[in-house]
Amino acid sequence: MERTVVGMLLAKIESAYGTDPTPTTAANLIAVARSSVNFNAQFDHLARMILDGTLGKVAGHNVLPRITLSFDVEMRGNRTTGATDTDITSGASAQAVEIDPLLRACDLAATYTAETTDGARDGYVTYKPTVPSDEGASVTFYFYSGSKLHKITGAKGNLKASMTAGQMGVFSFEFSGLYNAPTDASIPGSPVWLDTKPPTFIAAGSTVGSFTPVFQKLDFDLGNQVQRRDDANAASGVKGFIIANRDAKCSIDPESVAEATHPIWADLASATPRTITAVLGNQAGNRIQATLAGVSEAVSYGDRNGIRTQPINYSIERALISDAAGSELAMKFY
Repeated sequence: MERTVVGMLLAKIESAYGTDPTPTTAANLIAVARSSVNFNAQFDHLARMILDGTLGKVAGHNVLPRITLSFDVEMRGNRTTGATDTDITSGASAQAVEIDPLLRACDLAATYTAETTDGARDGYVTYKPTVPSDEGASVTFYFYSGSKLHKITGAKGNLKASMTAGQMGVFSFEFSGLYNAPTDASIPGSPVWLDTKPPTFIAAGSTVGSFTPVFQKLDFDLGNQVQRRDDANAASGVKGFIIANRDAKCSIDPESVAEATHPIWADLASATPRTITAVLGNQAGNRIQATLAGVSEAVSYGDRNGIRTQPINYSIERALISDAAGSELAMKFY
């Protein structure tokens, strides 16, 4: 018997695509939310349709496997004791955040900015979208279900984020990777967990352009489109997975205001780009700032406790073609 709320997930960046780097409980634990883990093995089924005087089918093959793994994690940094050079405020890759391998496997490249002086704690890392020339960074997962170990190699994924007033922020990931036969294994002991408590979404300093809205929720979808690479030379017929395209979106639900205060309808009609910013947390080493360049594509009216709202859906786009590639969104841990 396996309990649905008992398990463990490990993740580690691969040095070569599809090659298991052997994640450990000492260095590669991912603190996933209970009951958020969904593991799905999909094969293309080839039945034999023989003209044999019946309406039945004959057993054939299951081919071209694809593993899908999705889960939620809390939005947090890696502040520990507040001492220097122990968290991301050092601006060093040696102090990477817990979900660094997940972000990189979503084709978000990390740029580290070191603290100005030792102990200043003003260093940070910024993740921005990139287009690699090959598969890009990939990750191996070890999913312990209670009595079995599932290994997923060559995984590439997509990221969603949701921040609601007064609540902890949530990252939702979905990965596709290569199938490996499960083995019987118990959940390993002596795990080393990150003790950082996630902040709540308050005092966020959120803006849309120069406007500071009254809003409850901001949602973001990186919009990665992960595709399978079929290959007759591969042992399973699948060479791997790649992020073939990206269509990032975000939405926010501000209270309705006069157009003179914030021209929501004029922005929609003219496709005016706006920079959307939001900060989660106020403690060094446990802060996340999202900066998104958005063009509104839909506006509606809603209700929140008897107050009219104007939910806005944005397409994440660079304002100008001359703007730097990947500058349409950034996620900063600091």
